[in-house]
Amino acid sequence: MNLSLINPNNCPPNGFRFVFPNDGFVCHAWTYFDWVEVAKAHLRANNIPVPVDLEDRMMEQQCQTLEPGWCKYDNPNRKRVSADLTWGDMVAGVQTFGRWLAGGLKTVEQSEAERRAMICARCYLNVQIDGCSTCQKLVTEVAGKLKTKHDGMLKGCAVCKCVLKVKVHLPIKTLLDNGEENQQEVFPEHCWLKKDSPNYRG
Repeated sequence: MNLSLINPNNCPPNGFRFVFPNDGFVCHAWTYFDWVEVAKAHLRANNIPVPVDLEDRMMEQQCQTLEPGWCKYDNPNRKRVSADLTWGDMVAGVQTFGRWLAGGLKTVEQSEAERRAMICARCYLNVQIDGCSTCQKLVTEVAGKLKTKHDGMLKGCAVCKCVLKVKVHLPIKTLLDNGEENQQEVFPEHCWLKKDSPNYRG
């Protein structure tokens, strides 16, 4: 049974948020009614029929990012993601970055980086990461000329707290060898790093 909000009249932390997987449009509002109306307006503006289960899809996605107590049919013990940057996240990020440097700054083919970037741009876990802005700026500067046409939509991954503009260029092995192997449970089904996802190309 899909996750659903216990009380849609209660606004979740940071508001109601839904990312359309087909184009990456972020639907954000502070009331449930406005949230659904913005979503419907986006679909109509793009000549897309409003699915009968639109609200179910929106609540299911929103619930994936909420703490226990917000949603029906939730498992309070499931692993969660957060946009907050912890010390452990910073250590893991430095280790991954160091591994990449030690490996000679190897990157994947541009076409693969573009494919990954498109997937991340349309992901609901593509969020603004709260924490060390200096660290993120340093990583971006060292990455230099690494670019994709989706960079304008890329922020940070809520699972690993990585700067997505850089992450999409790194070899799978560099990422999985430094902890992302242990995050398989929380990567969404469409993620290019989730081993049983149709988008995984290990």
